[in-house]
Amino acid sequence: MPKLRTALIGCGLFCMGQNVPNCMRSDLIEVTWVYDPLPEKAEQAAQACGGAQVAPDLETVLAAEDVDLCICAVPHSAHEEVVTACAQAGKHVFTEKPMAMTMEECYTIRKAVQRGGVKLCVDYNRDFAPALQDLKAVYQAHRKDPQVAPGRLVAAPDRPTLPEEEASTFIIRIQDEASTYGKVHIDWHTGGGEIIGETVHWLELACWLFEEAPIRVFATGSARMTHTIALDFASGRQAIIMFSVTGTFRYPKEQFELTDHGAFLRSLCYVENQYYGIAGVEEKRYFPLTSAPELEGVGGQGHDGYVAKLQARAEAYGANPGQGYLAIGIDKGHFSLLEAFVRAILEDTPSPVDERAGTRATYLALRAIESLRTGHPVPVNTEDMDMYIA
Repeated sequence: MPKLRTALIGCGLFCMGQNVPNCMRSDLIEVTWVYDPLPEKAEQAAQACGGAQVAPDLETVLAAEDVDLCICAVPHSAHEEVVTACAQAGKHVFTEKPMAMTMEECYTIRKAVQRGGVKLCVDYNRDFAPALQDLKAVYQAHRKDPQVAPGRLVAAPDRPTLPEEEASTFIIRIQDEASTYGKVHIDWHTGGGEIIGETVHWLELACWLFEEAPIRVFATGSARMTHTIALDFASGRQAIIMFSVTGTFRYPKEQFELTDHGAFLRSLCYVENQYYGIAGVEEKRYFPLTSAPELEGVGGQGHDGYVAKLQARAEAYGANPGQGYLAIGIDKGHFSLLEAFVRAILEDTPSPVDERAGTRATYLALRAIESLRTGHPVPVNTEDMDMYIA
């Protein structure tokens, strides 16, 4: 299969930590150009990519004949301008989340993608994390044919099943550490705050897990920092996202809990899944993580091993800040999503997370912000989210 000639636009920390290593790992990608407004960052990325050409400006990238795909990691406020320019130039686009910060920007991007005849993918990578794909597979199998484990207490066997008992509940717990946030991330214009900048991940994830969009959103807290968002679905299912910025990186950031038909399913930050109440399903499954050599002998597998490594990393950094923050790798699906998108381009199949999904996540984030500002639940309007573009 031929390689896709790729340009990296925006060469900051995320690009160097994810986009560069993922491109170099792929047998389907050849990085031909890099661009960043700061030349020293572009040079660093070019060297890491084995000598890609450094563009003096974005126009040079868009005019290059040896660019099929642009991977964009620019500030949120620049997504509309950069993604639209790439699409208008006939380049496929892989962009960081959110796809856009407003519905007007979503419309502009979608129109450019549609008219440019290109594919777009938004980096909502959680859908491709092995642990969450396993969680969804077990959940769907159980929901289709509930096989409750022996020993379930049934106090009233003659009572009819109520509609609420057919509906799942999905709880997403995020404990983050605000001291790690840069100024751009929470700036009202460039970052937009944590709902539009981060919680879009889990809004999209809930839609992916349930394979439907919510009909109502209710939120409390702060669009900029800590908040709680409840999503009601037409099927009766619910998703609740609890995002706190007063946590610690000594403990895993993300936990997912799901209940359905007498079963409890949990995923602990992509390294351990737990399944209780389902006949014939093992209770624990582990997913590998990687770490710096200094931490390889710390802890065991799964959640407990991950916590031990996080504690050791914090202690090592506290003792010697000059050595930097030791890397601990968990598979959140970044590489798998990028690889799936590249194959979609090469094989001319649908994007795995397309502009419609990107628009939906932005819309739900904006609905949540509207809800917390008014103090009331707000409806989800299909025509606003699934916009028609002539």
